Amino acid sequence: MARLNGKTIDQLLSCPNLRELIRPAGFYLQKEKYLRGIFQYFRDKIESLSLPADIREELLSLPGIGRETADSIALYAFHQRTVPVDAYTIRLFNRYFGLNISRRDYEEIRALISRIFNQEQLMELHALIDEHCKTVCKKTPRCESCSLKEECKMNF
Repeated sequence: MARLNGKTIDQLLSCPNLRELIRPAGFYLQKEKYLRGIFQYFRDKIESLSLPADIREELLSLPGIGRETADSIALYAFHQRTVPVDAYTIRLFNRYFGLNISRRDYEEIRALISRIFNQEQLMELHALIDEHCKTVCKKTPRCESCSLKEECKMNF
């Protein structure tokens, strides 16, 4: 049986305190329902050994799974060539490249990045962008400590 952090999918499905575990994430009542749906989906897929070639599209058909979540699961769990386009990616691209992109441009950004980088690089790129924006390129940026400031188009 497949395991996640030592727990089987059946144990995750029947976890009595899942709601309390995810409470800090916010919207925990909704997320609990969605997580249980994801656990059920993977249990069914693993039991039938029929994971689709494009898991992203399959994930998008599940309630509560949006593009960013589907791309995160496809990239990190199934090593597919895709990248989650989160708020950090949009912030960094807008500032560094001097662009004016938004969430509406999600698919175009995802496709562009996926064409340029291989799957292993996509995992590293996404992690680096998130870390950079959490520590340096915040909503109020810390440009003075930014290693990218010489090439950055942002003029703070």
